[in-house]
Amino acid sequence: MEFRSDLENLDEDGYTQLDFTSRGLTRRPVKGLFSSPCPPKWIIHEKSCYLFSMSLDSWQRSKIRCSQLGSHLLKIDSSSELDFIESQVSSQPDHSFWIGLSRHRSEEPWHWEDGSTFSSNLFQIRSTATQENLLHNCGWIHVSTVYDQYCYVTSFSICEKKLSK
Repeated sequence: MEFRSDLENLDEDGYTQLDFTSRGLTRRPVKGLFSSPCPPKWIIHEKSCYLFSMSLDSWQRSKIRCSQLGSHLLKIDSSSELDFIESQVSSQPDHSFWIGLSRHRSEEPWHWEDGSTFSSNLFQIRSTATQENLLHNCGWIHVSTVYDQYCYVTSFSICEKKLSK
């Protein structure tokens, strides 16, 4: 930084101008320091990038938004991924997040957004439906539990984008 005490250093309004240029230094680009295969605001874990969306939408609108971002609603494939997701959402105990689980009718099996059938090997889906309302056909995660929910309720969501090999 260069400072001159004479009037050359004043602009037309009388404010002091500061010169932050470096003299005699060459800049070298630093590569890889902050590079990530994930877009900004996405979090990398193993072979996927995750976006924890903080805008409120229905399950269907959340699915569309993820698709527009070149991703899909979260599909939990492994216990490692489940642990990672639980650690992320547990830090936000006031919020629930849509994931890629749904079914057409309450008596039908759960499916992931990619069409694969849900297996209860990793976790159970806790029912919140009552006898009066059996239309809880979309899945969301709250803290460390996955619940069924009415698909038109607005909530946050988790988008997942697999890293290319």
